[in-house]
Amino acid sequence: MAAPTKLELISLPGRGRAETIRLLLVFTHRKFTDTRLTLAQWKAKRKMAGFNDDTKLPVMKINETRTIIGVIDICRHIALQYGLYGSSSGDQEKVDEVIQKLEELNTAMNPILRATITKNYDARKECWNVFKEESLFPLLRKYEELLGEQKFLTGNQYTWADIALVEFLTRCQQCYDSFYLAHFEKLRTFCQVFESLPHIRPYIQGRSDSFF
Repeated sequence: MAAPTKLELISLPGRGRAETIRLLLVFTHRKFTDTRLTLAQWKAKRKMAGFNDDTKLPVMKINETRTIIGVIDICRHIALQYGLYGSSSGDQEKVDEVIQKLEELNTAMNPILRATITKNYDARKECWNVFKEESLFPLLRKYEELLGEQKFLTGNQYTWADIALVEFLTRCQQCYDSFYLAHFEKLRTFCQVFESLPHIRPYIQGRSDSFF
């Protein structure tokens, strides 16, 4: 019998975008080492490990022989490896579309993150309100309508897209606005159902609070 795959995820402290990777691994029952480093620690490790100076976190090491860099590439590997990319080419296209939309939202959140890091909370509140009305809510209205007709974003089981959406929505809820999902009953239930899954709940309950 083949030895189990040894996985190490290296990321910054906090939830951040790497949390989607953690949820994918937990959902698929994959054991992994969750290494979280400050920027200073990563710069030192990056030099010792021979990474290029511009290599950014997160990084996943597989069996000490393969390295995947970046949230999207790591998530895509996990999704393809463990059946979270849908069951058809049409499903994969829909998954990719959701991931692209979430990438656009993550980019649009940069002013909020900068205000958070600099502890400018008035600016953060203002940036969040602009982001919420101009970028977030228009997309969530579409997903709210979609989930009124079907259980998952595509296909008949959880995919990378579903888990990435849950992570994004709950990260915004925890870090920026605990009440915004009150406007979206189906999306709120969608998140609650996923986080209540028997193998997901213990991870969620044991997760440390984060401000980003």
